[in-house]
Amino acid sequence: MAKKKKSIEYSDEQILFAMDSRQYKLIRFHPSNMSVDVKVINDATQKGMLTIGFAELPRDIKQKLKPKK
Repeated sequence: MAKKKKSIEYSDEQILFAMDSRQYKLIRFHPSNMSVDVKVINDATQKGMLTIGFAELPRDIKQKLKPKK
């Protein structure tokens, strides 16, 4: 059985990025399924938490989150 990796918290750090004319704040990275939890900051139509796949993130954010072996 595969070992489940723990999620990595980034809520204390101010990692912000823009995608699709929305501003997001990174909350948590899940290395087991390669996804991130983000919080929408400046969009009036959509508030709250979202889960985004790692592959959809901007390159500079991916490099900050590069999973350590």
